[in-house]
Parts: sequence; structure tokens; C-alpha cells
Amino acid sequence: MEDKLQLSAPRKTLAKSMSFVDYVALGLGTIVGIGWVILAGNWLARGGPIGAILGFVIGGLTLLAVGQCYAELAPAIPVAGGVVAYAYRAFGDGASFLAGWFLSFAYITVCPFEAVAIGWLLEYLIPSFRGCNLYTVGDSQVSLLSLSAGILTTLFIIVLNFHGVRDTARFQTISASIMIGCALIFVVVALLKGSFQNMRPFFAGGASKWAPVGSTLAVLGIVPFFMSGFDVIAQGSEESGKHLNPENIGKAVLISILAGAMFYAIVLLALSICLPWKEAIKLEMPTADALRVAFGYDWVTRLVLLAAFLGLLTSFNGCFLAGCRVVFALGRGGLLPKWFGAVSSRHKTPGNAILFVGMITLIGTFFGKSSLNPIVNVGSLAYVCGWLMTCLSAIRLRKIAPQLKRPYRVKKKPVLYLGAGVAAALIILMIVPGSAAQLRWPSEFAILSSWMFLGFLGYRWRRAAKDMSKEARAYQILGEYH
Repeated sequence: MEDKLQLSAPRKTLAKSMSFVDYVALGLGTIVGIGWVILAGNWLARGGPIGAILGFVIGGLTLLAVGQCYAELAPAIPVAGGVVAYAYRAFGDGASFLAGWFLSFAYITVCPFEAVAIGWLLEYLIPSFRGCNLYTVGDSQVSLLSLSAGILTTLFIIVLNFHGVRDTARFQTISASIMIGCALIFVVVALLKGSFQNMRPFFAGGASKWAPVGSTLAVLGIVPFFMSGFDVIAQGSEESGKHLNPENIGKAVLISILAGAMFYAIVLLALSICLPWKEAIKLEMPTADALRVAFGYDWVTRLVLLAAFLGLLTSFNGCFLAGCRVVFALGRGGLLPKWFGAVSSRHKTPGNAILFVGMITLIGTFFGKSSLNPIVNVGSLAYVCGWLMTCLSAIRLRKIAPQLKRPYRVKKKPVLYLGAGVAAALIILMIVPGSAAQLRWPSEFAILSSWMFLGFLGYRWRRAAKDMSKEARAYQILGEYH
């Protein structure tokens, strides 16, 4: 009788209004942040023009294997939280909680980083405000402009997400479109005015016969971090419009990966031909300054900085949306306290989850850039753990749920195993001693352990309440797909 009562309890759902274009903009806008403006010089220094381009092209093609797993599962189980549902259906409660809480860390920690980066960008645009420092955290000074910009931007994102996914999606689509348009103008001007002679030497590793391989690998190792964001589509799949073909959710995942890799490759090509690339990497913001230094085109600099600002907003908005959906899914499914699973009756948005993620973001803006770097490093590991669990879930569900309707079905099953292998290899790189990508001991491991401990407390608190049967939990997490 209790189970029937639990199953008859209403399942709180989110508004359904996102289109195919909205999903592509969500994925691509989250992938393309500000790295192509402030870090492109570092990419060229690592690999040289051809090495950097090959790194992103090969990296994007490799991540397609992971993307195929998301493309199969997102339209097959289109519910908020994505991996929370996939892991629950494939492996049960514990795996679902661990995967969801890991991934929530990845999304949530990106948000304060983006808020701080917006302040940093404005300081670059308004140098006179750089001296108005309030305090210092580590080796990073926090200025009045930086702090104010971060807080105001965070409040804007909170209000935008609370008001409804329709407005959130519209903002994401418009901002991403303008950003891509500005970047394309930069590319066209560079191709018309630049010279391919500026790309020599093609690789950063010198004249050695192994230079092409070493230079490409040096960039390939950092590509997953800058390509992360395609997975946010799965987190918001529950909000797809009623007229959207479910198969198109999977296609949006793959398109965002391909478009993101192509974007980075084309921008690197354009930057490399503006002026000799070894001179370009000495500039503070190479992509923004290259055409100004080479040809005196100040207007292109302003255009690129506008694109960078919009890229920050789209990446911020995408990660914020995804983080809220994962936390909401855990709360709705009885894996975190019930408070997290509340839905605004007016806007049909996960109100309490939005407040939770917004509060963490606001607190993070006060700590400055240097204090956030270790957290972002740990976030990278959390991202890849979410990818691995999604790939493993796709493999297992092929075995235990062959009858599951898959609007987008990966034709060759070994691709699913390849996706799991790619994710596992990236995790190994981050935890094996001696690896260049290894997390720092003990600080970064302590951050991750603290987050997991807090989540475990919330998990045990909810389970101790015994307010949801096993059957009810399956219904709350999976909905009609249980």
C-alpha cells in the first residue's frame, strides 16, 4: 500500500520549450568560452600553429566517441540530470549518486571561475580600475571592479535561470550567435590581410623529426577541458519542446562537438597568419591584439573582446543550467535532501537548486582567480568521471535493457567501448603520479574529498528519512522511462 501511495505522488517536472537550435547553442556556447581569446597564445607555444590545430581536430574527433554515448542516452532517457538517470538505470542508487554529485562539482565550480573571469576581462578593457584593489587572496588581487562585475553577472544568471528555461535558452542562442558572428569577422579579416608565411615554423618542437608528434600531443592533453560542455545538453533534455524529434537531441550533442573543434581550429589558423606566431604569443591577449598590432585594426580588437565577453556569459549560463539540473535530479530522486528537488510553481524551474548553485557562485567570486584554479583542476577530473559513467551506462544498458527505445542508436557498439576507453585514459592521466596533468597533493585531493563528504552526508540524511520506496525512487528519477 505504501508503494502505491509513493508511486501516486506527483512527479515534479520542468517546463518543456527547448528547440533543436537551443540545444546546439547550449552545447556550443558552453564549449566556446574565453579560452580562445586569453589562452590561444599558450596553445601556440605548446604546439605551434599546425600542432595546435591538429591537437584540437584530433581531440574533437576522439571525443566524438564519448559524445556518441551521450547521443544515444540523452534522447532515450530524456530527464533532468542526465547521468543521474543513466547510472541509476544501469547500476543503481550508489552509482547514480556518485556520478551526479561528481558532475555537479564540475559544473558548479566553473560558475565562480566564469564570474571572476568576467571581472578580469573588464579590468583589461578599463585599465584605470586595476589599481582599485580591495584585498589579496594568495597571489591574486581582488579589485572593486572585478568583484562588482562578478556579483552582478551572477545575480543576472540567477534571475535569468529562475525566470524560465525559455528565456534562458533564448539568451543562450542569441548570445552564442553574436559571439560566433564576431569571431567569423575576425577570421575573415585575418585571412584577407594575413600571410601563411607567419605560420612558420609549423610546430613548436624545433627541427626534430619527432616535433610534429610531440607538439600535437602537448595540445591534445588539454583539449578535453576546453571541449567540455557538450554534455550539458543531456542535463537539460527533460525540457525539450513537445514538437522536437528526440533523435535531434543526440544529433545536437555531436554537432556541438564538431562545431567546437572546428571553431578552435579556424581561430588558431587565423591568429597564426596575422603576424609571426612567435611574436603573437608574447601579447597579453593574442587573439584580440594580433590584428591591432599587425595592421592597426583597433575595431577588430573590440569585436573580439565583445565575443569573449559573450563567450563567458554563454559558458557561465550553460554550466549554471546544467549544475542546477543535476542537483535538482538528485533531490527529486531521493538521493539528496528533498529541498533540492523543489520546482517553482510559476516558472517550472528548479528554484531551490538555482539558489544553491547561485549561492556557491556568489561566495566563489570573493576568492579571486588564484584560489579558484585548484578547484577548476579538480572540476576537470569530475567532468571526465561523468563522461566515463555515461559511457559505462550506455554499454550496460545495451545488455540489460535491449528493449529501451533509442531514437538515436550508435550503429557500431565498439564505439561505446572506445568512449569509455577515452574517458578512462583521461582519468588515469589526472591521477597517476608523475603525469603532467596529475592533481596536486594534498590540496586538490582534499577539495574533492571535502565535496564528496558533504554529498555523502546529504545522501545519508535523505536515505535515513525513509520517505521514498525503491519503486517510487525509480519513478522520480526516470519518470515514464522507469
